[in-house]
Order: sequence, then structure tokens, then C-alpha cells
Amino acid sequence: MKVIDSRVRLRTEELMKAWTTNLNPVFKDYIDWYKMKDRITIMPTGELLQLGLSSGVEKMVVCGGNHNDNLHILEQSKQFPQIIPVGGISIKEGVKNCLQEIQWLKDNNFAAVNFGPFMSKMSVNDRLLYPVYAYCEFIKIPVIVHASLHYWRDAYMWHGQPQYVDEVAVDFPELKFIMSHGGNGFGPAVLAVVQRHPNVYLEFSALRPNYMAPEFIHAANTYLKKKCIFGTDYPLIVFDEQIDLWKAALKEENWNMFFYQNILDALYKEAVPR
Repeated sequence: MKVIDSRVRLRTEELMKAWTTNLNPVFKDYIDWYKMKDRITIMPTGELLQLGLSSGVEKMVVCGGNHNDNLHILEQSKQFPQIIPVGGISIKEGVKNCLQEIQWLKDNNFAAVNFGPFMSKMSVNDRLLYPVYAYCEFIKIPVIVHASLHYWRDAYMWHGQPQYVDEVAVDFPELKFIMSHGGNGFGPAVLAVVQRHPNVYLEFSALRPNYMAPEFIHAANTYLKKKCIFGTDYPLIVFDEQIDLWKAALKEENWNMFFYQNILDALYKEAVPR
């Protein structure tokens, strides 16, 4: 069985800064809740890739959060072809800078653009983000957005409300849109959003299926089996544990789609026209 992990953070010094020397308050509580203290130490990328491969992970989607991350991920992806690079942007740096960064990502063959609106204390449907969505739709680069609850208590939980994605998908129907973390915390209404928009996908990184509502498992096994995507959000969850849990939760006939093909379709397949 082939596996692509749709969300991974490398344990390099550059990408661990937000978790270690410059601990970002956004991430503080996750270290304890996911018992990941021993997984935020520095590890050479080759060793991490081998660790993933020992669990069956052939490729990893590595997401950045800013331009420095993006430069580092580009360098790592050139050295290690198992890495699928995804670049990060922050609307706090201004719309113009975001658009320039997106063009740079496209020029350097990044697979998608990643951001978490709640980190700027915005909702996913904030009109300040609309130029970003319009430009990504125009140049045909997918968007990956945090679309679930979050644990940073300085920002409203509702910034991660995934039902707002319905508005974005209506206004930008040919934008490839990946909802990260599966709409966790907001109930099964998110499944309707994914069901009705052909270019919207649901990625389940950092979520263990045994703690999820049964509606989500049913959807991944049936009517959304081509729209649901495997991920760990490593180092939050380790590779082998997450793979085993999802293999047990899903029908074997759906494994290839969930673990491998759906992320490739979300990143590289031509968008369904309006």
C-alpha cells in the first residue's frame, strides 16, 4: 500500500523554532496534549524520511508558515525528492506581500499555499483574504487552510469555522481548496460543504479516527471516499500509529484513495470547472 502523508513538519532547526527556541503561543498546549516533547528535538531530514518510510510513507507534504520556512523547504525538497513542498503565507504581512510570495511559490514549483487565518485573528471568509483566493484560482495553485477548532485562546475558536469555506467555494468555484484537520470540533455540517463543492477536499491530519464522530468515518468510506485525505501533522502524531488507526477505520478497498490518490488529485488534478 502506498502512503503520502499530507501534512508534516520537518524536525530541522529552522522548522522547529516555533516549537522550541521561539515557542509560539499558538502551539504551546499541543506539546503536552499530543505528548510530543520527545519529537520536537532536531532530527536530520534523511533520518525523518527513513522513519516515515519504515512505516510505509513514501512521500511527505511539508508545509511552511512564512518566507524563511519556504526557502528552507525549497532547499530540502531539492535535496530530498520525497518531499512535496507547500509554502506558507501570513496576511499580517499585507496582501501585496502575500501575492508576491504566492507567485514566488508558483515559480518554484510549490504544490500549494498554506495558511491559518485564525493566527491573524481572521475567519476563512474574511474579505481581506479574497485577493489571495482570487490570485490562487487564477494561477491554478491549491490552497490549504486550517479549518477546525484550535487551542490558541487569544483568538476566537470560530475563526476556524469550516462552514465559512462554503462561501469561499461559491465565490471561487475553480479554486482547489483543502480543509486541514477535517473540520474537527464543528460537527458533520462540514461534510455537506465538501460534498457539494467538487474542488473542496477534507484532510484529516492530527485526528485519530477512534475519537471522531461516526459520520466522518462513514463519509470517508462512502460518499466522500474520493475527497478525504490522510495526514499525521507530524510530529503531533507518529506515522505508524496513524496509519494503523485509519486502516482499521476504513474499508480496504478505500485505502489507496485515502492514503495516496486523493492528495495527488487535490494538489495536481485539474480543477472541475464551474
